[in-house]
Amino acid sequence: MIQTDPHGVITLHLNGVEQQVRANLNLAELLILSDLPTQGVAVVVNDTVMPRSRWMHVLCQADDNITVFYAVAGG
Repeated sequence: MIQTDPHGVITLHLNGVEQQVRANLNLAELLILSDLPTQGVAVVVNDTVMPRSRWMHVLCQADDNITVFYAVAGG
């Protein structure tokens, strides 16, 4: 299990890709720093959908598995 290192960096998986990010990063910041859209997306953290209203309050943790789903129009 990967823990926070002494430099305040954690490792997580974002859309299936291992990423190293600073500790105490919230979901909204993660999307912005990863150049991902913040509109028209859903965020799932460890199999739990996170409502947009919680993004600023949910901190990324070491070993989190975060998936960003894009809304697609059409059929």
